[in-house]
Amino acid sequence: MFLRKIVEKKREEVEEKKKTFSIREMEEKISNLSPPRNLTEAISQHAPMALIAEIKFASPSAGVIKSDGDPRQIASDYESAGASAISVLTEPNFFKGDLSCLGLVKGKTSLPVLQKDFIIDPFQIFEGRAAGADAVLLIAAILEREQLEDFVALAMELQMTPLVEVHDEDDLEKISNLVLPLIGINNRDLKTFEVDLKTTLRLKGKIPTGPKVISESGIRSSQDVRLLMEAGVNGILVGEILMRSSDPASKIKELLKG
Repeated sequence: MFLRKIVEKKREEVEEKKKTFSIREMEEKISNLSPPRNLTEAISQHAPMALIAEIKFASPSAGVIKSDGDPRQIASDYESAGASAISVLTEPNFFKGDLSCLGLVKGKTSLPVLQKDFIIDPFQIFEGRAAGADAVLLIAAILEREQLEDFVALAMELQMTPLVEVHDEDDLEKISNLVLPLIGINNRDLKTFEVDLKTTLRLKGKIPTGPKVISESGIRSSQDVRLLMEAGVNGILVGEILMRSSDPASKIKELLKG
């Protein structure tokens, strides 16, 4: 399974980083940073439909999406077009991401910045916060229930917003004991990489009132957005379609017409 390969490589990457940086060093850096921007608030302020615009240069399913581009300019364009927040993919081996992009984007936009990566170790949460992330993606499929609970608690302790991602009923069961501000529903099957918006429609009704719900992957038109809005979804996370567009700002405006 490709997801397992990504996680195995991530473990190697994290163990190497631990030889160079300590959590204590990162805690010192964090103590001198401004408080994180509030992603949950940003989603609420852009009701009825918020859009998290993603900076993603490649993926295992799509290959190279955009061969070049300045993350700062991309983020600025996203913000001017009405995005609620910026998601930055920082995974380097399969998505061509870079942790340094968090700081570059943070310095160029007033929006909350979400770190998207495969978080499997508390070290990464400290690392992301120290690099400028305001929020962090936690993927239920790659974490045990106890890990999820600990990682959510750590993110909140660092004043970050955890966006916990689910894909199926097993993931929902795994997070059933957690009080969460945001739940992301990934329409992409992490095993097959197939995308189906019906995943959001199916799981949305099984999420209790409270968390705001973000639909991720496969959202390509204002019709898709309208469908999700009618289902009570609070936000969408869009990346590939924006990164491939010659005019991402217009694409954002088109989607938000939904």
